Amino acid sequence: MAGSLRNRQTNRMKNLLLLFICCHAIWSCSYQTTDNSNSADKSATKDSLIAQTVTSEIQINGSLPFGCADLTNYKYPKRWDADMENYGQLKQPQGKEFEDIGQCFGAINKAATHPVKPDIHAATHLKIGKDFLNTFYYDTIAQQKIDSLKYRLPDIGNYQCYYFYEQSESIYGYYGILLLLDAKSKAGKTLNVYYEVSGDQHVEFRYFYFDGVTIRIYEGSCYDDGCGLTENYRVNITADGQITVVELKDK
Repeated sequence: MAGSLRNRQTNRMKNLLLLFICCHAIWSCSYQTTDNSNSADKSATKDSLIAQTVTSEIQINGSLPFGCADLTNYKYPKRWDADMENYGQLKQPQGKEFEDIGQCFGAINKAATHPVKPDIHAATHLKIGKDFLNTFYYDTIAQQKIDSLKYRLPDIGNYQCYYFYEQSESIYGYYGILLLLDAKSKAGKTLNVYYEVSGDQHVEFRYFYFDGVTIRIYEGSCYDDGCGLTENYRVNITADGQITVVELKDK
């Protein structure tokens, strides 16, 4: 009986991971931006992006706030239980709250990649807790070979602001990077504000909401019994360009 129970638990975990991967594929293929996300500026045309050759000509095609506004609607920690009798899917209708957040980021990240990249003379990575940047993707940033630009956001003080999104080449994982680039020195600071990474028996997430001053970082995971999220960090950007990462103790 114990072996049978373990088999059923394993099968539920496999169903959860399969469901998550399928949902991500659906989100990535969706071409409709949800109401609670701030992503592409519809005024930017494909022809104008192709004509760009240098950083100063990369037009702003995103707006602030940026990210998923639904994240700010809940008291954390937040949990959505799984329906164990329905292949581990989240119980409805509450589970749709979590699904809507995933669809929101799916709409943001499906944007076309820019054909050019910013002119970066140096890049420093600002670590936020447990970053899941795999070696290959982190090295592309360290070597300034950033080729996955999705959005240029409005400037933040002296910083030009860019958002990059890339899929891991080795293991299952998706990563969103915010680049704050000094307009004069071309020295950049990178922050891993988004990821979806699979573990042995779970999937881990990092989601965000950026209002132009503070980046709210939410982290969570899905196991076979459900999904949960917590607001874990706030990244503050001052008017003089100072960036501080604050871990929230009272979660």
